[in-house]
Amino acid sequence: MDCSSGVCIVANDKLYMTSQARIVAEPKDLPVEMAASIKDETLNDSFLWIAGRYVQAEQANRNGQYWTLEDLQKGEDSIRHTPLNVLHEIDKPVGTFVETKLIHRDVALENGHLLPEIQALSVVWAANFPHVATAIRLAHDQNKLWYSMECIAEAKECLECNRSFDWNIPNSLACAHLANDVKAPRRFKNPTFLGGGLIFPPTRPGWSDADVTEVANELTLEYANRDFKNIDKEAWESMMALATSSVE
Repeated sequence: MDCSSGVCIVANDKLYMTSQARIVAEPKDLPVEMAASIKDETLNDSFLWIAGRYVQAEQANRNGQYWTLEDLQKGEDSIRHTPLNVLHEIDKPVGTFVETKLIHRDVALENGHLLPEIQALSVVWAANFPHVATAIRLAHDQNKLWYSMECIAEAKECLECNRSFDWNIPNSLACAHLANDVKAPRRFKNPTFLGGGLIFPPTRPGWSDADVTEVANELTLEYANRDFKNIDKEAWESMMALATSSVE
């Protein structure tokens, strides 16, 4: 995948991919596929609701991570009710994922290929973490808010030599491809998704079309081609101060 418009992040000695997230105010603002499943519900106004693209299949992201459609079908149910954190501080949840939808979407490729992806809806417990909610709104207003998924799997398969290894085997003891390149293309077979983090600048997306929308008619290729530029240092420091003061 051409991911020149985004980068991955490193947190807790792990490599993560990210995708832009957006705040939603009511069910009609959700992506059309997800809104249909909860259209009769009223969103609890003590929560901050966030919709986003969570993970994509059938094409490796810039971190070398790859899932098949079958992998997403098997792993989708594991996402619901998992914790949502800030910057992958997994011991400090600030919300939870409540709904998912597996869809196929056009991506910004010359062949116009349809790729499967999981979209996710989460809540931030805004009443409990008001400073986090404020920081999220600031990032969202500048299009600088992203999801970053967390995942384990039954096995990892090197896409260079097609050998599979138990998930717990260190890459250094696997094949030469995985041992020598942290971003070597590899499939996560039969994944279990553990939740995800909300990411603020200066980090940016790890897959070029992994962004989020809050309105159905915004699900277009313009998001795949969006240029995510860093915000200024002062705004970044302000958002991070708000977020970390609440979760420490």
